[in-house]
Formats: sequence, C-alpha cells, structure tokens
Amino acid sequence: MFCGAFYSLTGGLLFLFPGFFFHAVAPIGPYNRHYAVDLGSFLLPLGVFLIAAAWKLEWSQPVTGLAAFGSFLHLLSHLRDASLSSRAIAADLFFMVIAGLLFVVFWTCGRQES
Repeated sequence: MFCGAFYSLTGGLLFLFPGFFFHAVAPIGPYNRHYAVDLGSFLLPLGVFLIAAAWKLEWSQPVTGLAAFGSFLHLLSHLRDASLSSRAIAADLFFMVIAGLLFVVFWTCGRQES
C-alpha cells in the first residue's frame, strides 16, 4: 500500500507538475519536461495498480513483481551514475538490499502457496 501511494504521488507530480518535481524534489541533470511527463505516465498507473493489488489478492504477485523489477532496474541506473556522490551510492545500496530482501520474501511466499 505504501509503495502504491509513493508511486502514485511521484507519478502524479511528474505527470501533472513536472517543473515543480524537478526543481523541488529531484533537481538532477538537465530538466526535460517530456521525459518527466513520460515517467509520470508510467509511475502513476503502477502506483494505482499497487494500491488495487492490496485488495485484489490475485493481482498482488504480478503487480508487485513488476514494480520490484522496475525498481531494481531504477536502482541499477543509480549505481551506474554513483560516481557523482558517495552519499548517494550508500543510500542506493541500502535501498537495493531492501528491494532484494522484499523480492526474496515475495518469491518465497509465492512458491509456498503453489
């Protein structure tokens, strides 16, 4: 539920207010309105589906798996760019470990249900 709300809020800000998001939340690299709105157009529905998956249990594994895979790829992109900041790489590694642990928990729970 928390991840769904986070993705929905982030996606909504990127889609509806890309300039605000860039300047107030993540002023990284050159601003590109088109790319920001594109990202928001994917994160917003992903967040909505994560929230829906909290009530529709048959959706929970595929939707959570999709979100986990996308989040993992996002973290890999941060690690690739980590030479910019040692503080950023520490945070990214922390979140990558958390994402990995969650993936293992969901994968293990899914296999036990089968």
